Amino acid sequence: MTILSVLTEYFSRAEVELLAEELSRFHRIQGSPGLEEAGNFIRDVLTDWGLSVRVYDLPYGYESPPTSAPAVGWFVVDGFAEVVKPKRKVVSSLKHAWTAVVAHSPPGEFEGRVCYAPTYKHVAQCRDSVILTSDWGFGTYMKAVEVGAKALLVFRRNAPIGSYPYFGIFPTQSELEYMKVPALTVPREVAEEMISSIEKGEEVIVKGYVKSGYRSEAYARVVEASIGDFGDEYHIVAHYCHPGATVNDNVSGSVGVLSAAKSLALAVREGRISVKRSLKFVWVPEHHGTARYLKVVLSEGRKVRGAVNLDMIGERQCKTGSVLNVVRPPIVLMGELEASVYSKLLAALPKSGSFSSPAEFPLIRFSLVNYETGSDHDVYVSLGIPAVMLNQWPDRYYHTSSDTLDKMNPRLVYIIGVAALSAVLEVEDSRLYPYLHMVYGLDTIRTSGLVLDARQYLYWRKSRELGIDIGLKSVEPPTGGPSLKLALEGYLTAQYLRYKLGPAVLDKVRELSDRFRYAMTALAIAGVYLRSESKDLERLRFEVSGELGVEVPREVFEELVQLAESVGYVARG
Repeated sequence: MTILSVLTEYFSRAEVELLAEELSRFHRIQGSPGLEEAGNFIRDVLTDWGLSVRVYDLPYGYESPPTSAPAVGWFVVDGFAEVVKPKRKVVSSLKHAWTAVVAHSPPGEFEGRVCYAPTYKHVAQCRDSVILTSDWGFGTYMKAVEVGAKALLVFRRNAPIGSYPYFGIFPTQSELEYMKVPALTVPREVAEEMISSIEKGEEVIVKGYVKSGYRSEAYARVVEASIGDFGDEYHIVAHYCHPGATVNDNVSGSVGVLSAAKSLALAVREGRISVKRSLKFVWVPEHHGTARYLKVVLSEGRKVRGAVNLDMIGERQCKTGSVLNVVRPPIVLMGELEASVYSKLLAALPKSGSFSSPAEFPLIRFSLVNYETGSDHDVYVSLGIPAVMLNQWPDRYYHTSSDTLDKMNPRLVYIIGVAALSAVLEVEDSRLYPYLHMVYGLDTIRTSGLVLDARQYLYWRKSRELGIDIGLKSVEPPTGGPSLKLALEGYLTAQYLRYKLGPAVLDKVRELSDRFRYAMTALAIAGVYLRSESKDLERLRFEVSGELGVEVPREVFEELVQLAESVGYVARG
């Protein structure tokens, strides 16, 4: 029997559902007591199963540049808002959904006229009012503070009916002085009803409150379970934060890692599998915990060979409308791990036979995706560690109170967890030669011009490094502009830019993203491609364009580099 088939035998639908139900009970907002309690729950489950467990309590109060600024602790007790004019109606309540209070909202009572701000630019017109908007972001919040808003009511235009969206402020410690405006969310149809009344010329008055507070001490609790002790490590990781009662993001990934850890522990105990590498199963608060955790890991002299990140893995696609994506690391980090993950996942997924041939095809929508940012694999990749993310996207219930247990497929959660584990256990058996040919073809078949040249250049360099001939001729990259080098190792975030340069920098980040949608992804890729050596600006733009699959406009790239220079992320020379 294969390792995958052995691990699959330990599947228990009841156990997966029970773990998901129990973990989702905790309101797992970053910096909150509920998140720490959820970490204790994961620790206790692993300990009961007999695994070796280590817990890292990493203070949010110190920075882990360039990913994480000093963050604040927070708790929430209650939140409520109701229309009192023209007709009394409850529009938001924490009793309806954990997502009804915007994460990290300050406390306060309020009553005032509702002013609708279609975009953050309209907030200036809503002085001394309760602002209703769908254009959420820290910049929007700061503008609301500047105009003396009484409160913020936030909705999402594409949220399912009856759903409270999940939004957060995520202030740094130095920004606590600006936390003056309580913020709640409202379902889309409630917001539309208020907007309709306002457009008819009716005055809409809302009153309410948020009961919350900030904590002087809060910890990013990282839980690590170990199996095997054979030198360099592989990590299977999932973030366990996010609102209570929500499941796919990312109780599903957390339970997938729990299931993988337990199945391997049982198989080892029964003598069915022998582990000849160091495996770490890791549960983290997203980004903040990962950055702090890896800082400790690397400071201890440990070497991480690769990671698989499970984030939103077990969705019922017929309900969520999602696709299971294998998100690759950048081409420069390609290796055996991503080939192994792709192969094992294909082997694990349920299949059906074709009409008149022995061919099989997966019954799950499935795609291979070039590197994109958005989860904990970013931190690994930024440190030069190959990391693959398994993720379901798009999800029509994403970041809403409707992301509930009925949207989760327990068998898929388990299958993806053990497939990721099998990929790590048998990484040396991956067939990198055909995989490299396949992804090169996929990456170049629909590209042209500069992007095609850049991708051929990246694959030419990588194939030479791997010792695999895929028939490419050398390509000379363009040159020009200042020489750049990486000065600060890690994943550069907008929050860290805000921490170092002040909230006003968000206007610049938004403006760059409006001009080029993938601006911050391009900046993350630039950091990865500067790890190996200094490069002049034009060569770096060429490589980033090749990785991204679309040419990054020169002016946008130059301004991104200037932002990175201003916080010491890159330097000239």
